[in-house]
Amino acid sequence: MPTTKDYLLKKYQRNSIDEFLAHELKNAEYGGVELRRTPLGDRVILRVGRVGLAIGGRGRNIHRITEALREQYELDNPQIEVTEVENPELDSRIMAYRLASSLERGRHFRRSAHGIIRRIISIGAKGVEIKISGKITSQRARVETFRAGFVAKAGDPAERFVDIGKATALIRRGLIGVQVRIMRGDAILPDDIAIEAEPTSTSMIVDTGIEEEPEIIEEVSDEIIEELEEFPDIDEELEKIAEEDKKKKKKKPKDEFEELEEVDKVSKAKKTEKVTKTEKVDKPTKTEKVDKPTKTEKVDKPTKTEKVDKASKTEKVDKASKTEKIDKASKTEKVDKASKTEKVDKASKTEKEEKKEEKPKEKSKKK
Repeated sequence: MPTTKDYLLKKYQRNSIDEFLAHELKNAEYGGVELRRTPLGDRVILRVGRVGLAIGGRGRNIHRITEALREQYELDNPQIEVTEVENPELDSRIMAYRLASSLERGRHFRRSAHGIIRRIISIGAKGVEIKISGKITSQRARVETFRAGFVAKAGDPAERFVDIGKATALIRRGLIGVQVRIMRGDAILPDDIAIEAEPTSTSMIVDTGIEEEPEIIEEVSDEIIEELEEFPDIDEELEKIAEEDKKKKKKKPKDEFEELEEVDKVSKAKKTEKVTKTEKVDKPTKTEKVDKPTKTEKVDKPTKTEKVDKASKTEKVDKASKTEKIDKASKTEKVDKASKTEKVDKASKTEKEEKKEEKPKEKSKKK
């Protein structure tokens, strides 16, 4: 009994310390704790996503946590070490805290859940499952699940390779629970197949269609080596000769059908060249028309500037003729007016003369 009782008390103490640290280091993305007994005291190793927030300004948070562990949980000289999690996306507890904080900030639960699934899968996890339960959008509570990949639910793979994290989010409608399950990428499932055996005589042979030529190794005498050392340029010549020999070997003798096909290709090419030449003679290209215009085009089709000049000249001539006509008309009018005035003057003179002649006659009558 005492052994089981001690075991249960240690487990209870560890779980209570874990809950206390999770509440205190919620904003620092708390990932877990590890307790070790040493001769100098109890060693507490904290796994955190944000080290700066966990330590606090001038180590205030650490001092406060050490005093609480010593007084409340009766640890002997607790020494706290803070370590940063290398891949926080693969830690289910940290991702559950992130999802809960996003829900508390008012973000839509579907958008935040799918964003966290994308992050986890991009790091290399085999599968993810997220459950959100509570009054999510209305006063009626329900459970929403989001899955991606494969997550083992039972058996040895579920115990060894699946990491489970839980968190809570407090919103206006009430408390919402979040659960995240992550299956590690290095998980080895019992139904995985790995072929490690080398190919045997019964294994399938793939024919690539390329024949590998056997390498011919010839013995070289000492005399040839001495000659090569005396004449270093011979190496290049020998390489050229060897390449030419390889080309000759690769060339196969042509069959009658292949020769006939080549003759047909040559004749077709000649016919196409003739047709293209005739087309060029009959239909000159646009560039020739633009670059080399003919004389007839220049004479028959005057440019726009010439047409404009002619039109302006005709307008000037018309205006001059109109002005001449107006001048002549004005001159004729002046002459007519002058003749009229002369006639009036003559008539007035004759009237005056007649009146003068009549006056002496009247005087003579009165006498």
